[in-house]
Amino acid sequence: MSIKKSLINITNNPNKSFIQASFIDSEKVKNQNFGSLFVLTEINYPSRIAEKIVFIITQLLEKNYFLNEKIILSDQLNSLKIESIFESALVKTNRELLEFIDQEKINFNFKDLNIIVGLIYEDQIHFSSMGQNKSFLIRKTDNGCQISDINPENEDHEIEDLASGKIFSSIISGELPNNSYTVFTNASLSEYLLNEDSIKILEELKLEGATEQIKNLLKKINNYSNFSGIIIKNFNNESEKEKFKYCESDISLTEKTTEKLLNSPGNIDKENFNKNINIFLSKINIFKYLAKLLKNIKKTKIKKEKNNNELPIVDVKKSKTKKILLILLGILLLIFLTKLYFQKNKNQKVFIEETTSTLEEQIIQKQNQIDSSLLYNNEAKAKEIIEELRSLMNSLSDKEKNKIKNYSDLEKKLEEQINQIQKMIKISEPNEIANFSVINGNANTKAIALSNENQKIYALDSENKSIYSLNLKDNIIGKLSENDLIQGDNPISADDVNNNSYFLTKDQIITIDSEEKITFTKINIENREAIESFDIYNNRPYLINNETNQIIKYSKIGNEFSSPTKWLKDNSNINPVSLAIDFSIYILNQDGQVFRYLEGKEEKFQIDIIDPALNSSEIIRLSDNYIFIIDKNQKRLIVYTREKGIFVNQYSSDKFNDLKDLVINEEQKKAYLLNENIIYEINLIL
Repeated sequence: MSIKKSLINITNNPNKSFIQASFIDSEKVKNQNFGSLFVLTEINYPSRIAEKIVFIITQLLEKNYFLNEKIILSDQLNSLKIESIFESALVKTNRELLEFIDQEKINFNFKDLNIIVGLIYEDQIHFSSMGQNKSFLIRKTDNGCQISDINPENEDHEIEDLASGKIFSSIISGELPNNSYTVFTNASLSEYLLNEDSIKILEELKLEGATEQIKNLLKKINNYSNFSGIIIKNFNNESEKEKFKYCESDISLTEKTTEKLLNSPGNIDKENFNKNINIFLSKINIFKYLAKLLKNIKKTKIKKEKNNNELPIVDVKKSKTKKILLILLGILLLIFLTKLYFQKNKNQKVFIEETTSTLEEQIIQKQNQIDSSLLYNNEAKAKEIIEELRSLMNSLSDKEKNKIKNYSDLEKKLEEQINQIQKMIKISEPNEIANFSVINGNANTKAIALSNENQKIYALDSENKSIYSLNLKDNIIGKLSENDLIQGDNPISADDVNNNSYFLTKDQIITIDSEEKITFTKINIENREAIESFDIYNNRPYLINNETNQIIKYSKIGNEFSSPTKWLKDNSNINPVSLAIDFSIYILNQDGQVFRYLEGKEEKFQIDIIDPALNSSEIIRLSDNYIFIIDKNQKRLIVYTREKGIFVNQYSSDKFNDLKDLVINEEQKKAYLLNENIIYEINLIL
């Protein structure tokens, strides 16, 4: 005995429903016979969600059946054990699908789902059906072909189960009889497939050829409905070889008979119409009449030469005939040329459509492969396929892109997949909670500091010698101080330490305590323009000098910071732009690398490589458990774990066109970014 399988998937009306029939033969167990899964689905409304639901069901079934421990570890399998494993896979798939829908917050109505899931194992079949899809068994008997309806009855409780999300309620099992067809279809296909002529096609042709002929006929006779089906044939190899003989005339006859049956009344038979036109044109040989006309003209000319001195005799009747003939020949020639023109355009259109369809299928196939890799956390494989797909889509011309239906949706999906790989969270409209231009039209804020105690952000505007405040409880802004000591072109801030907020101006360190008392402490800096970042630890400021690539540590003597000393013992391999301190000092390099030093010596530490690559950076901040880095060039905020430098995620927005500073509240999972004079609030996913 031998089993053959074929699929029918014809989407004539993508706005009507989403259909998909497919077989699943897992590559992971291809050397062992665990059977073949099949899925036939139709969702009554087309959308990305419908496509995603079908994809997830297919992937979960493959995982839960072929990677089931019972099937992998079994030495001996029988139909009873296979059925049990299959049923277990269905239950697990149903549960995980509901968990996925709940987790992704997908709004999906299961009443719109029509699905058949089955397993072919040796000569046995097991399947579960829900919704409006159809199941039939076609067997040859002495009295002809017998068609048996093997659809389960849709009882009320099954409809209730489907509405609640229970899509696999019961399993139908049985043998695949010899010389029989088991057919699964959506509702539309069942109306056309189960008739004498279609069954005759199945009987007289091999399954592959019969399926292709049925597909071609369906495309001709109905361009509105979507057709999806699975045909399974159990046959004897020898009997099929003896029975089947390829004959072009037989195929042609069967095609004509079936098309006649399936054509709706009143439709124009395009093939007969074209055939009659061709017969008509062949009978009226244009070139024959042109040759005859030229011959007559030549005879008339010779006659005129012979009777040059005689008056011409005009035959009025013949003249009229010639004129009519010329007009007729002109019309026929025009018809002939028009036919050639339209046939050429038709062939070109078919070629373009086939090429475009192939490109679209390639793009969708690769996107499905990316989804599959991401589902199994195989990011390396997903990245590899993404690069292939990028190259393919970048190679397309604008004309080719315009020919592909929903190309913009395909681009959008690829962007979403890339963002998923990059852990990129795109923010189109970040939450603007303050704009300091409101209290000062000439405001130019350069740095911000956070007071966790007061739940306030302080912003320093050295051009206007002012410090502004933002109350995070009610987002009210105001002016905290105005002082001539607030000056300098490059003011910078430090993290909140001991409930104090700090700014470094030209030659002063400004401290704002929990009671909003402001103190100014002078600091002796040889070249203030070379200082790019500073932080406070144990009441001592640590400053980065970008000229010497050195960290300078200060001590407080009286009412000023002095006695600068070089803290780094080896600075030969760094080009620091920013620092942050806990017990160790984290140094952000100009090229985006992060180094960690303790007592002036480098510790073993490295952050993950990310995509897009971090090639330049400006600011580093620490929270209790995370590292935050600002990348101005690519308008993004990047998050790593503090202990091991593991990449967590990244946030990007086109609004981040002039990032200047940031502060973090890890407890509330908030990041506050200063962009121009605006404070944006970001909800962190940690």
